[in-house]
Amino acid sequence: MSQSTITIIDDKNLRGFVAPSSLVSKETLEDVIDMVEIAEISTPKEIRETERRIREADRGNSWVPAKEVEKRLKARLKARK
Repeated sequence: MSQSTITIIDDKNLRGFVAPSSLVSKETLEDVIDMVEIAEISTPKEIRETERRIREADRGNSWVPAKEVEKRLKARLKARK
């Protein structure tokens, strides 16, 4: 019988898992953390507020494309040098 490469922790005070980085990518780890954080703060009131803010941003056409954000960041970093 092969042994699992993931260690699951589930006791009275602590829950989680530990796995080799070769098995869980950094992106997957970030997704898991985001999922836990979102579940923790996703009350119906906060969800409605987030939806309201998105509708407001849509109406104001205030979204900035990712390429533009990247361009602005590069310019800002270059100016600091």
